[in-house]
Amino acid sequence: MARKQLKIVRLIEPELCLECRFAQTAEVETEAGNHQRMIYCRRLDCDNWDIVNAEPARSMEVDEWGVDDAA
Repeated sequence: MARKQLKIVRLIEPELCLECRFAQTAEVETEAGNHQRMIYCRRLDCDNWDIVNAEPARSMEVDEWGVDDAA
């Protein structure tokens, strides 16, 4: 089975993700070892991603709740 490749991408319109049912918050570890809270999208065909400058992520831990519940 192929391993998932985690990527950090820029969101074109981040506000759209706040109401999306596919969005969750996650704790992400970058390749440099920094930890950041980010939006995790489960929709692989999302048009709101700018993948040109995507960066690899080392690890990710998704929260149990959605974006709205985390605020």
